[in-house]
Amino acid sequence: MDWTVFGWAGIQLEIPTTWELSGLSGDQKTGYLRLDDGDMPRLELKWAHTRRKKPDLHATLDEYFKLIRKTYKRKGTELSFRRDVNLIKEEEFFEGRNVLGFSWKGDIRANGLIFHVGKRITIVQVMGRLKENWRPTVLRIFQSIVDRSDAPRTLWSAYGLKLGVPKEYKLERQKLLSGYLLFVFVAKRVRFQSALRLAKLVHDRVRKTNSSGGNTDFTPPDVGRLSVERYGPAEMMLGDYKDASNPLEAWFRVKYAKAIRGYGFEVTSHIDADDERLTLVGEQTRFYDGVPFSPVLILDKLSKRTAFVFHIWRCNRSNRIYVIQSIGSDNGAPTVQKVVESIKCH
Repeated sequence: MDWTVFGWAGIQLEIPTTWELSGLSGDQKTGYLRLDDGDMPRLELKWAHTRRKKPDLHATLDEYFKLIRKTYKRKGTELSFRRDVNLIKEEEFFEGRNVLGFSWKGDIRANGLIFHVGKRITIVQVMGRLKENWRPTVLRIFQSIVDRSDAPRTLWSAYGLKLGVPKEYKLERQKLLSGYLLFVFVAKRVRFQSALRLAKLVHDRVRKTNSSGGNTDFTPPDVGRLSVERYGPAEMMLGDYKDASNPLEAWFRVKYAKAIRGYGFEVTSHIDADDERLTLVGEQTRFYDGVPFSPVLILDKLSKRTAFVFHIWRCNRSNRIYVIQSIGSDNGAPTVQKVVESIKCH
């Protein structure tokens, strides 16, 4: 059996490579996910924020057992439950966290752990058939699970894609389809509100004196956005651009025409045997560019222009296209580069 490291919301664990996401809800603070192997549900993971320093894990388990009973009551399945089940004997596993083990059996059987680390309670449950020798699988998963909420980077995994994102970026939304994956992250930054109000006032006054086109939106520079997309197969995506001098760039300019409108940018490209890459670095254009009078200069000093970085990457061996984008008031190039380096395309 082949294994891989799976990560979500700061939780990491090893799983068989045949298990994949089949259910997902909630957010990075409180949520749920399920992994299936194509035949049956194999793993459930729940996490929730808590303000208690020593939460009552037995009470949490009581509520969890209620959910299981409710689910299987509709099927008429008889269930039996056990708590304080200790499959793991290594003392170092329990260091720094409060752990409670449990199991239950019906038409399938399951083993689980509830553990508290920092400000989070996590429940992991592994399921198997009644006559299946799945104890080694359960032990490997349990022994590998860690909470890395405070790590510099958070691992996110789905359908063969793994990416490491700086921890200040929180998952805002995702779209997980067979030919398209999307992760959108947001990092909030604290700015001086008085400076923002003054910049907004100057911006409004300048706009009244000039009605020409351009990017006229005032974007408070307190939010940075980071998105990662994976398209496939690449040959199909680029099929309409075969006659272009650079099919990848032609596809990008059409696909992301709205996203790059109102920005000035430079494009650099790199091609080797396995990969083709484009990098776009630019910043917001403003309708008063080239107008040299002091209110405009004040606005530019107080209100940083929105900057963006795109990294477009075609992996020929995996036949996929990746688009990593950063947009915000800060230079996102270092962040984009770190995310790119974390992705293994084949």
